[in-house]
Amino acid sequence: MDLTAAGPDHPVSTRYIPRKTGCCGFRIRRSPVPMKIALVCQKFRTDYGGLERYTISLARELLKRGHEVHVLANRWEPHDHVIFHRARAIRLDSPVKNLSFALSARRIIQRESFDMVQSMERVWRQDIFRASDGINPVQVARRHASPLKRRLALLNPRNAVLRLLEYRIFRFGGARRILTNSFLVRRQITDHYGVRPEKISVLYNAVDTARFHPKQAAKWRETVRRQYGIGPADLLLLFVGNNYHRKGLATLLQALAPDRKQRNIALIAGKGDAGHFSRLSRSMGAGDRVVFAGQVTDTVPLYAAADLFVLPTEYDAFANVCLEAMACGLPVITTDNNGASEIIHPGVHGHVFPVGDADHLAHALDLCQEENARKKMGEAARALTKNFTMERYMERLLDLYAEVSQEKSEMTALRERHP
Repeated sequence: MDLTAAGPDHPVSTRYIPRKTGCCGFRIRRSPVPMKIALVCQKFRTDYGGLERYTISLARELLKRGHEVHVLANRWEPHDHVIFHRARAIRLDSPVKNLSFALSARRIIQRESFDMVQSMERVWRQDIFRASDGINPVQVARRHASPLKRRLALLNPRNAVLRLLEYRIFRFGGARRILTNSFLVRRQITDHYGVRPEKISVLYNAVDTARFHPKQAAKWRETVRRQYGIGPADLLLLFVGNNYHRKGLATLLQALAPDRKQRNIALIAGKGDAGHFSRLSRSMGAGDRVVFAGQVTDTVPLYAAADLFVLPTEYDAFANVCLEAMACGLPVITTDNNGASEIIHPGVHGHVFPVGDADHLAHALDLCQEENARKKMGEAARALTKNFTMERYMERLLDLYAEVSQEKSEMTALRERHP
C-alpha cells in the first residue's frame, strides 16, 4: 500500500463502537472518542519490505481518521504525529532477536493503556495479529522438499522460536483475533494450529488505484520499451519479485523455451541471482527473450510498458504486485499457491496454473496472445480492483477493531461483576 501522507484538511473519524443487531451481526455506530492504537513492527522504515510499508501506510490512514497512533519498533524513520516506543531486539542472532523483541513489546503493551494493539510481528500478546506472510511450518515446507531436511530445519533455533511464538498466538490466547490477507493463509492456520475459522478475518490487500492506473501507459510505455531494447510490437511479459527462486522464475523461463509456439519478451525486475538465471535462460535457448532490469524503486513505468503480468510464485500469502498490475489494466497469470489468485477468475482477469507447471503456464500464455482478448481481460482486471481501495480496506479494518473493542468491553464488565 503506497499512500499519501496525512494532512490537516482530512476529516477526523471517530472510534467505532459496535451494537448487536441479532442474527445479522454488528451494526456500527460512531463515538466522538478517537482510539489509542498501537502498531507493532520491528522496522518502521520505507526501505524494507511489504510488511514495513503496510505498517507505515496503516499509520498514515489511522492518523487521517483522527486516531492516536503509537508504533512499537526497534528501528524507525521519524514520522509526524506518530508516537514511538522502542521495543528492543538483541541483535545477536535471529532467534534471540525475535524473542527479545516479542518480550520487550509485551512489557510496553502491559505498561501502556492502548485501546487496540495490532501486530505485524509475532509477539507475546496483541489484540489483532496480522499473519501476512504465512506461518512457519508452511514456510519451512516450501523451502525444503526433503522430509529429512524439513525435520532438521524445524529444529533450527530460529524456526523453533517462531513456532513458539505462533503457538502462543494461535493456541494459547496471544491474540483475540487473527487477520489474514487470503483464505489460503486462513486454511493453513486452521489446519496447522486448529484455530476456529470464525476467529480469523480475511481482508484482502488494498491498492492505490490512482497511482496504479492504465493511463500511465501513455506516459511510460514507449520510453521504457526503448530503454530496455523492446520493440513497440513485442508482447512484453513483466515479472516483479525479490528472491527469483521462490517467485518461480525458472518456471517462466521454461515456458519461454524456443520450442513453444509464442515468442514473448520477459522483463525481470526485482532482487535475485540475475547471473544464475541469465545463464539458465541461455541454456534453455531463451536468452534473447529475457531482459533483467534489476531492482527498481518505482514499478509503475514497468507496468505501463507491459502487456501481461506473470508471477509463477511457489508461495505467496497475497502478492500485492498482482493487484498493482491489475489496477494498471494488465491481465495477471499466477499460481494457485498465491493468495492473490483467489480474486482472479481464469479467463476473465487472467489465468491461474499449478505451481511449477511450465506447460500449463505456456498454455496460459498462448491464450493471451490475441490483443483483443488481453484488452478485455485487462479492463476486467482494472474494474475488479475498484473493490480494493484503501477507503474500503479501512472501513472493514475499523469494523474489526469495533468488534474486538466490544469483546474487550464485555470481558472487562464480566470481570468487574465477578472479581
